[in-house]
Amino acid sequence: MKSFSRFLLLTVLAILPICSAAGFAAVAAGGGTSEGETVQVSIKLFSFNPKVLEVPVGTTVVWTNGDAIEHSVTNGTPEKPGTAFDSGFFTEGQKWSFTFTEPGEYPYFCKRHNSMQGMVKVTPKGE
Repeated sequence: MKSFSRFLLLTVLAILPICSAAGFAAVAAGGGTSEGETVQVSIKLFSFNPKVLEVPVGTTVVWTNGDAIEHSVTNGTPEKPGTAFDSGFFTEGQKWSFTFTEPGEYPYFCKRHNSMQGMVKVTPKGE
C-alpha cells in the first residue's frame, strides 16, 4: 500500500506541471476564456507569463507578482506610456487586476524594468 501511495503521488506531481502549462497555452492562444472570466498572469523572473493574451471584452486580468522586487503593470511602452491603466508598484505576493471593457490591443510594461513587456488583445463580443 505504501508503494502505491508513493506511485500515485509521484504520478500526480509529474502530470501537474504539464496540465498547468497546457492551461497557460490555452489562455495565451485565446482559448478557455469567455466574457466576464478572469485570467491570471504571473510575474516571475522579470517576465510576464503568458506574455501575450487574447481575451474577449469583459475579461478581468489578474497579475500576481512572484518576484522579491517591485513591479508595475503600465499601459503602453517605455517610449510611449499609455493612459488606460497603471498598477503602480506592487511587491511579492501582491495582485493587481484590470477589467478590459473595450476591444483593442493593450501593450504594457514594467516602469522599473523596461525590458518586461506584454500584450493583451481584447476581441469584441461574440468573436
